Amino acid sequence: MLMPKESRNLKKTLKRLGIFLLIVFLFDVFIGFLFFKYTNMSGVLVGFIIICITTVLYLLFLLICAKIDKKKKERLENSGKKDPFTKD
Repeated sequence: MLMPKESRNLKKTLKRLGIFLLIVFLFDVFIGFLFFKYTNMSGVLVGFIIICITTVLYLLFLLICAKIDKKKKERLENSGKKDPFTKD
């Protein structure tokens, strides 16, 4: 069973991932459409390019999320306030 803090973190992570997937899916559809419409590339090559673009964007997304979480934690520690949802 998940603890309340773990459950909150899981919800936050799933929400971020869902938003990322929606944006990247729309971007990938647009890129795929452009490649099929205006180039004579094979479908396999277009798929490989889309997978590479998505991988790079996901790694960038993870890096940004890690920095946001780190800054948020530092701000909370520096303010002297404790998280109202944790039990210490």
